[in-house]
Amino acid sequence: MRIGITGPNKLFSGDLEKRKNLLDKAAEIVAKSGNEIVLTPDKNSLMEYFGKKYLEFGGKKIFLVIPSEEKDYKNYLNTELGETISSKSWDSQADEFNRQSDLFVCIGWAWGALKEIACSQYFNKKRVLVLKEFISEQLPEELNFLLEYLSLYDFNAEISK
Repeated sequence: MRIGITGPNKLFSGDLEKRKNLLDKAAEIVAKSGNEIVLTPDKNSLMEYFGKKYLEFGGKKIFLVIPSEEKDYKNYLNTELGETISSKSWDSQADEFNRQSDLFVCIGWAWGALKEIACSQYFNKKRVLVLKEFISEQLPEELNFLLEYLSLYDFNAEISK
């Protein structure tokens, strides 16, 4: 199974070291599950950090959804973490990310993450697990039917099934 890891590339509030500690735990859980992951990681970002930790913990394989027809993508995306899958442009990135993933795990809110989650509800529908430790609050009630909120502890039990 391929798990799409969606969330912010940058931390806009909170303690960076605490966030990295949480990312370590989540990356270890995903790596030990034996599943592959899908990412679109900026260089020097939280998503890149997650990918590196996933590999350090023995993760199987990373697929990178990259807008390869955008002329400057290599300036800001880390394309060295895994196998590249072209989404051609940023306009189609969320759609391709969805196609490549069997399950989403959200490790924080970000506009790009919300776009990826929204795409997953229209085609290639899938479960979206939101890890509570990474968010300040849940989405509005009108949108919560799309998401399952789990603690890292419950996520470990769920992903290990």
